[in-house]
Parts: sequence; C-alpha cells; structure tokens
Amino acid sequence: MKAQRLICTDIRRIELAEFELPPVPDHGVLVQNDYTAVSVGTEIYGYARGGEPARSTGYCNTGVVLEIGKDVQGLKPVDRIAGQSNHASHAVLTGNFHTVPAGVSPKSAAFMVMGAIALHGHRVGRPELGEAVAITGMGIVGQLAATFARLAGALPVIAIDLDDFRLGKAKDRGADICINPNTAGDVAETVRQHCVGDGVDLVIEATGIPAVYPMALTLPRLGGRLVALGSPRGRVEVNFLPEVHQREITILGAHQPKTPDHDHIYYPWSKDRDRDLVLRLMAADKLPIEDLITHVANPADCQATYDMLAGNPREALGVVFAWM
Repeated sequence: MKAQRLICTDIRRIELAEFELPPVPDHGVLVQNDYTAVSVGTEIYGYARGGEPARSTGYCNTGVVLEIGKDVQGLKPVDRIAGQSNHASHAVLTGNFHTVPAGVSPKSAAFMVMGAIALHGHRVGRPELGEAVAITGMGIVGQLAATFARLAGALPVIAIDLDDFRLGKAKDRGADICINPNTAGDVAETVRQHCVGDGVDLVIEATGIPAVYPMALTLPRLGGRLVALGSPRGRVEVNFLPEVHQREITILGAHQPKTPDHDHIYYPWSKDRDRDLVLRLMAADKLPIEDLITHVANPADCQATYDMLAGNPREALGVVFAWM
C-alpha cells in the first residue's frame, strides 16, 4: 500500500514523499493518521543540523485503525488510537499505541507522547504539595510540565521564558508567576521574592539549551533540585563548587525513553501507564491541549513550516500536520 510521509533529505531540506507501507504483522495495527504533532525541540534541532539522508522525522501521531493483526486484542476498525510514529498519512504500529478516550479531540491526542515526556520529568522531580516549582522554557513540554506541577499542588508555579506570548499562555493555564529574563533583571532574586526559602524547591529545565543552565542553577534553594527535562545538546559550563556542590543542588536527568516498559511493585509507572494517564487527564479536562495549538499545517507545506520553526518561531507552540 502506498502512503506519504515527510523526509529530511539534507540539512534544512524536507519534503513530502511517497513510500510503501510494510504489511501489518500479527501484533500490529494499520492506522490512517488524522494529525501528527511536531516536536519543535527535537525535530527542528535535527532538521537544522542534519542527519542521515532520507531520514523520516516526527514521533507523535493519532488516527483511525484500518487493519488489526490477529494477536491484537481490544481494538476494532474505526477505533481511534494515539501512538509514536513519524509524520505520515498512514502508519503500521507494533507498540506504544493507546485507544483515545471519548471526549479527547484528535488534535489533543496527537500530543500524547509529549505529555508523557513532561510526565516523566514530573516523576523524576517528584514535586510535593506546597513546593515552589520553576519551569524554564514554556514550549509545549514546559507548558505541560507546569500543568503537572500545578496538579500536584506546587505553590507557586513559576514560568520563565523570553517570549511574552508563551508566558501569556502559561498565565492563562494557571501559572502563578511569569518571568521574562529580558525585563526581570536578576531572575534569581525575582524568583526568591515568591519563595518561602532562598529559592524554589524544584527547577524543571525544559529548554534543552546549554546556555540556560548557569541561570537555572541559581534558582533552587539550598538543597534544592534541578531536573534536566529538555535534552541539552552541547557543553554546560558552570562553576561547580559554589553553584552546585556547596549549595548541595541535586541535578537529575529525565530522558523519557528510560521510562520502564513494564511496571514493578516498587515503580508502577510504565510507559503504558503514563500514556494512559495522559489521555485520561485530557478526557477529564485536567490536561488541556488545544489552547496550545497555534498552527495546523498542510504536509505539502512542510518546508515553509520547518523554516518558520527553525528561523522565527514567535507565537508558535503546538504545531500539527493535518493528513485528512
């Protein structure tokens, strides 16, 4: 069966190309996608810096089941699933797909995996009721991390970003304090004004930009912690003795693929359980998504869409390709 997908053919070159779908295995499903969501950080980094030729991109999809392998239970044709597949009109999935509950829109369901990324950072950081939490970087993952912190009872939840548009979205979604470093002066001092201690209990770094870390490490209280949620590419330079060691700052990596495939008596939060929870929170209106979607793009316009995201992404948050 012929289908279409987005292919990065070179540095800063992407196109819509035809490909042949593989047969559906006994443990797989064939899905006709409605939407695929763009991971603005990971995808645009790879697009702008290159990779292997003819590299497919994307990892967030939702669509309707067309065909089901004989070993797959609990699904029928026309059921909607959310999964982890590339930008394409159709996909054959053999794992990491979940039935979308009633009441969750297709556009929202496309962001299930990004919700799971933010949730994994939440699991690693473990914010508690009443803890002060700051999030640096209010892209999609940062926005969802702020929502999870608020659901856990963090107070205050502090959003930090250079873009006032993103800060406005964070404020609308319940962030208590919004700080733009361009206008705040000393960010750490501004943060401390809203904390019981000498800083926040937890910083969730969601930009993945190495140059942000020296500032982010000034925000935790003595004995506080920082979660590296955004994937930092490049060296991070800090004066480690006074900024980390003497202040006993705990730095925690949060790489979502390390979420276990299977639950355990001492750690029940497997990939399946976290992704099911993301969808259930969407269905319960506790994890809103559609207010974050700023662009719905035609796959044929992929070059212009990626150029915009790589060059001037102002007022761009959630971006989806519509395949129907």
